[in-house]
Amino acid sequence: MNKKLFLIIFICGFTTHIKAQSSTIDTVAVSILDNMSATIGDLTSCSVTVNANYDVHNLQLGLVKSSNESQVYLQGPNELLIRSEGDKGSRDFYYNGQTLTYYSANRNHYAQLETLPTTVSMIDTVNKQYGIFFPAADFLYPGFVDDILADAKNLIYLGITKVGGKDCFHIAGTTSDKTFQFWISDDAFYLPLKMVIVYTKKELNPQYEAVYSDWKINPVFPDALFKFNAPPNAMKIKFVPVSKRK
Repeated sequence: MNKKLFLIIFICGFTTHIKAQSSTIDTVAVSILDNMSATIGDLTSCSVTVNANYDVHNLQLGLVKSSNESQVYLQGPNELLIRSEGDKGSRDFYYNGQTLTYYSANRNHYAQLETLPTTVSMIDTVNKQYGIFFPAADFLYPGFVDDILADAKNLIYLGITKVGGKDCFHIAGTTSDKTFQFWISDDAFYLPLKMVIVYTKKELNPQYEAVYSDWKINPVFPDALFKFNAPPNAMKIKFVPVSKRK
């Protein structure tokens, strides 16, 4: 176990809870998430593989599992590349600080959107306006821990377990409409290794699960990696806002 965290746990008598209005907020869990957020906030660049499984509602079958694998490349405050393969086909997102480009290799079409000048602001705006979810995006927000604490009814450190053979801290919590679990690496980096969310207020309680692997910390990527070049005969389409969808 990381020595710093061990000292925190020892001083707190193995765990300390703050209780208010039937809520339990575990200070050890908060400390682990703070360390994770600080690590990610200090990165100049990174790459990670995200394997996601999520429930899709089917009128005949109920919840059906869907999945995809994404390679995520992030550099500086305004460069992002996501390459995904899964049940929805091959989909790429390129962002260079000015333009977000979506490309479908299966259909050979692409859409472009002029957007805000930082990755975090772009993700937030595009998610709200166009319903696009970016893998690992939650962990990029500077206020990640504050947002959790603002919504959490409970937040508890459950101990050490393993993900992919690696020791990690297991944290679980609840809000008014979901339960969530995080597995954070028990090393000097405090990187997220797994996340599970259960949407308890939605029909049949759909789940989202993501496993984060092959983290590379502060590599140097060429700027050209984040630049989209339209393939031959590719058709340009438009992003459709959520408000205009039927």
